[in-house]
Amino acid sequence: MRNLSPLSLLVLTACGGGNSTISSLLTSASGKVIKGPLNNALVGLDYDGDGVVDSATVRTDANGGYSISTTETTYTVIAVTDASTIDTSSGAVLSGVTLKAPEGATVVTPTTTLMKEGNLTVEQVASVLGLPDGVDPLTFNPYADGVSASDALAVEKASQQIMSVVNAFASTAEGAGATEAAAYTAALNSIVEVVKTKAASSETLDLTSTADLALIKTQAKTEMASTSGVNTTAFDALADDTATAVENVNTKIDSITDTDLTSDASKNIFSTTQVLA
Repeated sequence: MRNLSPLSLLVLTACGGGNSTISSLLTSASGKVIKGPLNNALVGLDYDGDGVVDSATVRTDANGGYSISTTETTYTVIAVTDASTIDTSSGAVLSGVTLKAPEGATVVTPTTTLMKEGNLTVEQVASVLGLPDGVDPLTFNPYADGVSASDALAVEKASQQIMSVVNAFASTAEGAGATEAAAYTAALNSIVEVVKTKAASSETLDLTSTADLALIKTQAKTEMASTSGVNTTAFDALADDTATAVENVNTKIDSITDTDLTSDASKNIFSTTQVLA
């Protein structure tokens, strides 16, 4: 309805066509929020790209599903987690995380967030993260029925490892004085910048690699230097240990061979990302 002027609305109403015409303009922005399916995440649409939700908001269901009516054709889906959000891949609360995806995406994931924040293409992010051939990060749901089990495992491993990095460095920044929101943004920007650099040089990113995690650590130090409230001396003192801990957790995630993403064994390993944070 943002595209209809007040005069147009009055004319439509006078002609008795207001409700039917407006209804015909409505579309449904729907999909799943996945880092493991996120139950009870808050989802809305940002129409003008300022990072602020402009639409009504809804909570996701147990499968991470959401549906929002809109008249807009261009928007960013924004999903925010809080103390009531459960990451069903681990059964643990997942708070303080913001995930994004462009219009047309049917999943909102850590990978789509990297794409949106880094202005990266499907091909670039798939190449940098080493995703399986044929997997479209904007539509592939590793928890959907009928998908390739091996592809699902590879995609979910990547998502879990991305969030291991972001949550760990964000928690370190919070410990050094940043607010939860500022810490998360700075930590996310750290991995986004490294992914962009890798994409520009057609390289891959290995989130179990000491060298690649060192790149993210260095970028995190740069980001924290301009983040309000952060005691950079305190953050820098913890950065090495944070990177080492992330490497240990991501190596454990990488070791998963069970293609049943909902098994107790898989859930136990995926839960280590929250324990680390």
